[in-house]
Amino acid sequence: MISKEYNEIIKAVKAGGDITKKYFGKVLKIEGKSIPADFRTKADLESEQVIIKILSKSFPKYNIISEEVGEINRGSEYTFHVDPLDGTNNFVLGIPYFSVSIGLTKGEEILFGAIYNPILDNMYCAQKGRGAYLNGKRIQVNKESDIKNSSVSVVVAFDCPDGYESEVLNKIYTKDAKRILTNWSVALDLCLLATGKIEGIIIKEIHLWDFCAGKLIAKEAGAMITDFEGALEKNEKSATFLITNGTKIHKEILEILK
Repeated sequence: MISKEYNEIIKAVKAGGDITKKYFGKVLKIEGKSIPADFRTKADLESEQVIIKILSKSFPKYNIISEEVGEINRGSEYTFHVDPLDGTNNFVLGIPYFSVSIGLTKGEEILFGAIYNPILDNMYCAQKGRGAYLNGKRIQVNKESDIKNSSVSVVVAFDCPDGYESEVLNKIYTKDAKRILTNWSVALDLCLLATGKIEGIIIKEIHLWDFCAGKLIAKEAGAMITDFEGALEKNEKSATFLITNGTKIHKEILEILK
């Protein structure tokens, strides 16, 4: 089970999720950021505020890096990585596929992760070495080994080279995968993998706050993680990786990435 010391992190991610649920379905002003596909809303900002307040009270010496505020550097070896609303585009469109995500790191290790889906009231969490859980029940990846029966998600950064995503998608289609997903919420995609709903995710150059918690949750649920050459990663904070259920599907996807 999860150590009680992390209950406040779960409390924080739940509080952020409650904020986003309150605003879901309403017309909100969109504030642009780096490029047109990158933006935020009042829900992102208020979710972030309540999360930072709870984390700062419970862990006053820990650093916090959050998508909207940026870095709060307190000189600690521990850092929270906060995405107050992962899937903002879905949220704005009224698509109920978004979440709130908090990951805790120490150096290159991810120690704890919590992801909350406020629409379904699903709380995913994992502590390194202690397994992954959904609403208190242990979860694990599936054992599907036929790529023709598999669903694979592709997640790339906003500023990935033009055509890269399309190239990867086309290559996966040549493998006759059952379904290719671009869901716009990597945190929940990683939870789908962790609960055995999908078989693999290709992730390239995204922000740490996007995947930190979900990466640990999927790994603790039995997922296999390598770089695109097939080497096991040494730095858990690496932003480019292939994560699957660990069957021969992993090798088949690697063949198209090399």
